[in-house]
Amino acid sequence: MKNINLILKVASVLIAAILQGCAAPKAADFSDDWKPINILSPVAAEIPLKEELELHRFQMLPTDTSLRFMLERWSKENGGELEWQLPSDLTLVSALEGAKDNNLQRALNVVRRSYDVQKIRIQVLPNKNIQVSRAP
Repeated sequence: MKNINLILKVASVLIAAILQGCAAPKAADFSDDWKPINILSPVAAEIPLKEELELHRFQMLPTDTSLRFMLERWSKENGGELEWQLPSDLTLVSALEGAKDNNLQRALNVVRRSYDVQKIRIQVLPNKNIQVSRAP
């Protein structure tokens, strides 16, 4: 008798659980304009990426520690060497932030204006060397 009562209780719990599952509310309707992610287009579409800022060839970089070091790097990038004829090096100044160009002459014009007080002459020689000397 105990076994029958136990079986009836277990059966009634199972039936209640099954009926409870059938009484669940209807699923929400998501009828917006969403698309499944697993549908692929037959034709590739171009996705524009964020454009990178153009890095100018002749500009002051954070790794430049002095005017001589910066101009030495510029002369190498131009295919020449630096001919430094001054008795000392010069620190970099904030006006050099305006020297951002792919044209060496225009970038050197900014350097010349930035160091007017020091009266230096900066020339690009025919062999692509950059010569820095005291202006007369």
